[in-house]
Amino acid sequence: NLVRTGYAAALVAVAVSVSGGVVSSVAADRNLGVFHEVHTRRRLDAAYWLSAGVMPLILAIPTGAAAIGSVFVLSSAHDIAMLGRVVALVPVVVVCGLLMGIAAAGVGVNLPDPYLGATIIATFLPLLTGVIVPLEQCPIWLQALAHLVPLSGTVTVLDAPAAAVPALLGRDLAVAAVWAGIGLAVTRRAVTRLRQGQRTDTI
Repeated sequence: NLVRTGYAAALVAVAVSVSGGVVSSVAADRNLGVFHEVHTRRRLDAAYWLSAGVMPLILAIPTGAAAIGSVFVLSSAHDIAMLGRVVALVPVVVVCGLLMGIAAAGVGVNLPDPYLGATIIATFLPLLTGVIVPLEQCPIWLQALAHLVPLSGTVTVLDAPAAAVPALLGRDLAVAAVWAGIGLAVTRRAVTRLRQGQRTDTI
């Protein structure tokens, strides 16, 4: 189903773009010393993390809209109902992308390459969310692994009955929130080690 694949790829691309943008923003702030100042002065600065996602969001929405619109125009069915469902999923995709970006940027504090987390997300997310092959046609072990990845439920919504949509989207948001929590916890751990003298470089 090329139309479904196109829509799924567009949604995942939006999330990858937002998460990668957050990581890039944080990496730039780390080079300037801004990240270090913010996170050594405040335990959790929600405004900082939200601001890190503003520009990636502004850039991702037009490109995502162009991709989604292209799939609709090029498909022979011109299914308005499917287009409406895809558009309705964009806010969930953006939130998941932001939370994944927080996770990747936070974990990147302890990695030699701050962009590694974003690279891993961009590499494996299309596979683990069932973009090319629907998850129900994947091996059982891969389906189980997909439950630990944000957007696997959101992509499944493209084929799922309406009754299953809230549970699938809720699961994705919950998993993405756990990812973000891990990133924030790693950042706090880096600050703690810095204050205890176990780490001498800036975060």
